[in-house]
Amino acid sequence: MRQRKTLSTVFFLFTILFVRDVFGKENKSSQLPLVFDPATKKYFIGGNTKFLLKESEQSQLIDRIEVSVDGGDFKPYGEAVQFKQEGKHSLKFRAVTQVNNWSPVQFVEVFVDLTPPTTELKFPDEKFYKDQTGIYVAQNSPLVLVSQDSLSGIASIEYSWDGITFTDYTEPITMNKLGKKTIYYRSTDRVGNIEVVKKADLIVDGNSPTSIMKLLNSTKSVFMEGKTYVSDAVAFEITATDDASQVKHIWISTDGGEYTPYIKPIYFLQEGPHILKYFAVDNVGNKEPEKAIKLFTISTPPHSMAQTGGKLVNTGGINYSTRDFQFRLDATTNAVGLDMLQVKIDNEMEFKPYLEPIRFKTPGFHVISYRAIDRVGTMEPAKTFAVHILDAAPETTFTTAQPLVQKANMVYSPSPNVVMFNVGNSPVGVDKTLVSLNDGPFVSYQGPITLQNDHKIYKIVYKSVDKLGNEEAPKTVAFHMVGAVPILDLFISNGQSAEEQVRTDYLEQPASPKSEPQKRAPGSISK
Repeated sequence: MRQRKTLSTVFFLFTILFVRDVFGKENKSSQLPLVFDPATKKYFIGGNTKFLLKESEQSQLIDRIEVSVDGGDFKPYGEAVQFKQEGKHSLKFRAVTQVNNWSPVQFVEVFVDLTPPTTELKFPDEKFYKDQTGIYVAQNSPLVLVSQDSLSGIASIEYSWDGITFTDYTEPITMNKLGKKTIYYRSTDRVGNIEVVKKADLIVDGNSPTSIMKLLNSTKSVFMEGKTYVSDAVAFEITATDDASQVKHIWISTDGGEYTPYIKPIYFLQEGPHILKYFAVDNVGNKEPEKAIKLFTISTPPHSMAQTGGKLVNTGGINYSTRDFQFRLDATTNAVGLDMLQVKIDNEMEFKPYLEPIRFKTPGFHVISYRAIDRVGTMEPAKTFAVHILDAAPETTFTTAQPLVQKANMVYSPSPNVVMFNVGNSPVGVDKTLVSLNDGPFVSYQGPITLQNDHKIYKIVYKSVDKLGNEEAPKTVAFHMVGAVPILDLFISNGQSAEEQVRTDYLEQPASPKSEPQKRAPGSISK
């Protein structure tokens, strides 16, 4: 009699059906429906994986199969089991024969991976620049595709230049052709999740930027004997342009020092030779050939020198001169040579070139500002010279010790009398007063002049000259001297034609008479 088995072992066979449809591409054998990760010792499946339960050929006749999903109650198995939610899942199953023989409960734990991987473009040499037009890369710069998947892992990385035909990415891509190209790329994980195709616009830039140096604060430079001369007031501004990835840095080196980033205009304040080197780099590393300029900085300005012509008198700190005044300029030069002398007179707003000696036609106070400028624009601080132009002669007046009397256009003076000459207020001062007596030669007035009665008339001509030589027009005055005391005679008349002089007595002696008047005898008659 045939021994009956009390327990029939049910063998569990499962098949994972993997459905993949991306751009019509065929499934790859490496993309398995069930993937074991030895690092985590976990099984991963995709969202299209289905679990099918089939009885083994060695098993007894099975009455039914029951399954428990994620710890739930056992239920009859009807169709393939599929997990639609990402994460950890479990599947338990068992079978029973018609005679109620149960198989052992079998189970499997899996992680469902529904998230596709993520791929990024990388540039190992950092020679790239991104803006709204695309990603600029250097010529022959490597492009690397890096993909990440947090669950089942990466199965493949692909790229395409047309978005249709994809090629497996196995090594860095070299960008050697200048111009614009579009790259398409994606990754697939080990359970078949395919990343949405990404694309990037790449512009291969193989041209270096161009830098330009400009002189600020001056437009002058002089090339002489193999050197470029500039003023120390000049600033060196460096700008650069790039028609693709744009300028990243400008590098400068001064007087053999290390290269540093250019930040602001450069000044060379120390007089003497200097060297400035510079170059520009764009955002993908294209470097401009080094440029250099040798120069000589001028710090010492030329020195202007002023000379005056005509008589000049300084009184009270003020310079006085006449219309003959002249102001002439000259200058000592420096290493680069004199360019010009400039002047500004009185209220003029701007300096103008000095061309000829300066003269003034208008009397009064004048100010001259002047300076020297060399051939590279080095300018000395402005200097000033002030002068007061006088063209008015002094005014001389006279006074006498005793009062004068003027009658019938004649001036009478008692004798003796003293004449004194005075000069009015002269800004520059009087040099001398000249006097001529009775048409004699002019002599310098030294002090009061005493007039005696030895001349019946004194004619005096006088004038003054100030310290600038302004000469007063001669003035003339005549004094009729009156020195004798008047004497009166007394006459008696009979009312007819006869007169008789009568002798009188003097009550007072006349003041210093030279001789007494002759008295007539009583009874004499003057007719």
